[in-house]
Amino acid sequence: MRKLLSITLLSLMLAVPARLATAQESYVLGDGSTIRVDGSSNRSDWSVEATAVTGSFVFTEGSPIEGGFTIAVRDMKSGRSLIMDRLMHSTFGADTHPDIGFALASAQPSDDQGWWEMQGDLTMAGTTNPVIVRLQQQGETGKTARFTGSHALLMTDFGMKPPTAMFGSLHTADEVSIHFDLLLASTCEEDCESDG
Repeated sequence: MRKLLSITLLSLMLAVPARLATAQESYVLGDGSTIRVDGSSNRSDWSVEATAVTGSFVFTEGSPIEGGFTIAVRDMKSGRSLIMDRLMHSTFGADTHPDIGFALASAQPSDDQGWWEMQGDLTMAGTTNPVIVRLQQQGETGKTARFTGSHALLMTDFGMKPPTAMFGSLHTADEVSIHFDLLLASTCEEDCESDG
């Protein structure tokens, strides 16, 4: 009887970590993730987009608890004008500050429509500021998840000077809007569920 009780207790002790492990999942940003920056000027609107987005997030029971992403400034392209690309790369200080990054500090659901308030630190042009970004979750976390949303900010808040061209006859507005389309893929193998 004591031997059976000992075996049962040992089995329970070994089972608890396995169950806890299944409550926490890791995700990496997959192909198709994009970050776009939209702005305006006295001549026309402009947009640059990065498709090489790297990063990862950790979820506990469906809630993001840590993670972040990084994009290379020089990966941001307008697709229309090399001059615009060079202006933006220079504005972001790509030579000395080659990356733009976001580090998640906390996340809170804001309603029952899948919206989250992601609080964290955004780093651009060598300056880091706290931000709260609202992102909407498309679908449930499982093998994949998707978060979309946008956040408006001022370039000058990050020490950047809005770019100008053509001897100052073209100048951009200080405010820009960053649009996020983040596709997350679970790092768990196909047999993760059976392991738990």
